[in-house]
Amino acid sequence: MKNDAAPQHSQGLHMATPLARIAALADHGSAHFLAPAGASPHLSRYGIVPHEDDGIVTARVRLQGVPMLVAAQDERFLSGSVGERHARALHALVDEVQRSEAQAIVLLLASGGVRLHEANAAELALARTLAAMLDARAAGVPVIAVAVANVFGGTSVLACAADRLAMLPGTHIGLSGPKVLESVHGKWELDADDERDIDAVFGAEARSGMGYVDLIVDDADAIRAWICQAAREREDFAAGIAALHARLRARVAGETAHAAPFEALACFDGAAPVDNAGRLWLRDECWLTRPNPGATLGPVDMHAQDDALLTQLTPRRPATPGMVLLVEDSAGHAVSRAAEMRFESQFLAHHAAVLALLRARGYRLIGLLAGTGHSAAFFCNALQAHVLYALPDARVVVMEPAAMSRVTGLAAGTLIEDDALIGQPVRHLQAQGGVTAIVPDASLASLGF
Repeated sequence: MKNDAAPQHSQGLHMATPLARIAALADHGSAHFLAPAGASPHLSRYGIVPHEDDGIVTARVRLQGVPMLVAAQDERFLSGSVGERHARALHALVDEVQRSEAQAIVLLLASGGVRLHEANAAELALARTLAAMLDARAAGVPVIAVAVANVFGGTSVLACAADRLAMLPGTHIGLSGPKVLESVHGKWELDADDERDIDAVFGAEARSGMGYVDLIVDDADAIRAWICQAAREREDFAAGIAALHARLRARVAGETAHAAPFEALACFDGAAPVDNAGRLWLRDECWLTRPNPGATLGPVDMHAQDDALLTQLTPRRPATPGMVLLVEDSAGHAVSRAAEMRFESQFLAHHAAVLALLRARGYRLIGLLAGTGHSAAFFCNALQAHVLYALPDARVVVMEPAAMSRVTGLAAGTLIEDDALIGQPVRHLQAQGGVTAIVPDASLASLGF
């Protein structure tokens, strides 16, 4: 569908609809809207009327004459949450780069993260979108993101995985939102009713003041100019990862990473650690990352893991294996004010980017869900692998049962065990196509080596 609307005076994007946001940025007459995502088949049981676009609009446009692809989320529909169809539309937009003359991908983000009503299917689809987006960056396609409204959860990781990220004044971004922090730690950690407290942690002005994002006035002409400049100024993918890694190192300087002890899985037979913290191991057949059973992973932990990967794997050496086994088991990402103040979303996005760099360098990534695949820690790690295996007792936790019940209105109970969309046993993720095989043990033979 082509946009032939009359030229508009410069206007803000925050209060506009997704379609109007795209039209306001695009050169006159250049917006060709792509097919809608399709109505979610998963919402009727919640008494929710699905939307045909599933809360996202995508288009081919020109900005200052440059062909680009753009997606705009709709925070008015289920807080912009990313359902399965929504994520697939984003993935399709990234894939469109290969079939079009587009020179950049633009994301106008406004989302509360993965849609918990569709937990397993939605998280899997968004993880695959994240991998495709980073692979596009590795291939030289700039990805530019603008937070036009609040951005939380998995969508904040997607935002931070772009080449450049800007925020409009008054918007917020973070991995765990204010209500989550308050529910976990109490009002002494963060008062979810205090706007000043929220702004200090998540606000655009605070994020910009710390040098984490660009702050841009809510004016279509200014946003269009920033997008075009950001696309022109993109760094080489590997160079950008190295530069961000150095900045993140400074952010966690003086802190100590803690590696929880783990059971000696069969895949570690004959392996030895190659770094002091034991984050990365090596045996003749492959490299291995360690699981972290029962432990949450904060910014310093993610940086330590990436430090080992970048130090050992990116300087490709002869006679070292070309496969990496990502062994997954943790209590998820850290949920704390301190983690959010360090912009935890950026650390997780950086980890996914490091894995994309390894893919681009020819490494084959194999995931093994040995215990619990929890929230964003799983989303940015083993779900970024080429294939994923799982042990029979493995579980997938998109969010804790009490929070799932609060959002969906469904009593947890047996649903956590038996529901195809929100059930935690790994067989449910396998049914969604996210697991290659459930294997009897963690030996390399069972994993196809």
